[in-house]
Amino acid sequence: LLILQLQYHFMIGRRILRIKVLQSVYAFHLSENNDLPSARNSLIKSIDDLVRIFFINIYFFINFIKFYKERLEKNKEKFFPSEDDINPNTVIIDNVFINDLLHNENLKSGLDNLSLDFPFESDLFWDVYKKIKDWYLYQNFISKNSYSLEDYQKFYSKFFKQFIAFHPLLKSYLESGNISWSDDQNTMALITYMWIKNYNPQNSESQIPPQPFKPIKNIGDEDDKEFVKTLFDNTILNKNKWDEEIQKHAQNWELQRLNLLDRYIIHQAMTEIVYCPTIPIKTSIDEYIEIAIQFCTEKSHIFINGLLQAIIDDYNKQGLINKTGRGLITN
Repeated sequence: LLILQLQYHFMIGRRILRIKVLQSVYAFHLSENNDLPSARNSLIKSIDDLVRIFFINIYFFINFIKFYKERLEKNKEKFFPSEDDINPNTVIIDNVFINDLLHNENLKSGLDNLSLDFPFESDLFWDVYKKIKDWYLYQNFISKNSYSLEDYQKFYSKFFKQFIAFHPLLKSYLESGNISWSDDQNTMALITYMWIKNYNPQNSESQIPPQPFKPIKNIGDEDDKEFVKTLFDNTILNKNKWDEEIQKHAQNWELQRLNLLDRYIIHQAMTEIVYCPTIPIKTSIDEYIEIAIQFCTEKSHIFINGLLQAIIDDYNKQGLINKTGRGLITN
């Protein structure tokens, strides 16, 4: 999973935005598509869809809690109910943490817009219901005499990760919704996990669902959506220029021998360095090296780092990189 740049309000981090742009750049070139505005709109929608995936995760988390509550009531109607059936432990479904989360108005509006059609929902819940009772963390949790906020945060976040986030039926549903949703789930499962882990009934800021783009609050703030558009458009439009720079600085290597993903990472990194003047060069390099480590071959990040440094040195000598903002001029 990604090492995410999570903020307290849980905006989608810049690294995730960079990866989404890279995926769209790669797809654009492979498809030989010439409709840049349409491809850009698809990219923005795919980022907006990340929040939809968050709400899908929360939907299954919340509705399992409701399913669990219904099962406890049904168990009382057995012909020969046990003592546990008659007087069940309700700590899982009735506590200040889960009650607040279930009545969170910020979640309600997002969940109301989902309109899920998932025929295997009850199968998923039954499967989790049968497995959770043997889970050691469940046994430890229900046996406690008192609970802190941290107890609730740890239990529910770990429960989500253990039983919901990577359930095969949820994976199947996401794959049926969109070709990229299953891959995006790796990212959004972690964001959902972290969101639950930091949820605090006494702190309204912690209750706000993740947002795809950081809102502008102050003069001089960077606009995430404009960052994405600038990065995508200029990476596409400068493809030939960046290929020429790679060919110029990649000694003893023919351009066509280079891995396509390696090339496009260099394209995008150089686009960010040249066209995003408020982002330090070191930040851009570090981010794309991490992306290369995650997605490319074992030694790709070394090759990419060397090429980027050579191109950047050349551009600096020509005065082609201009950084603005406090502390950025010499970066």
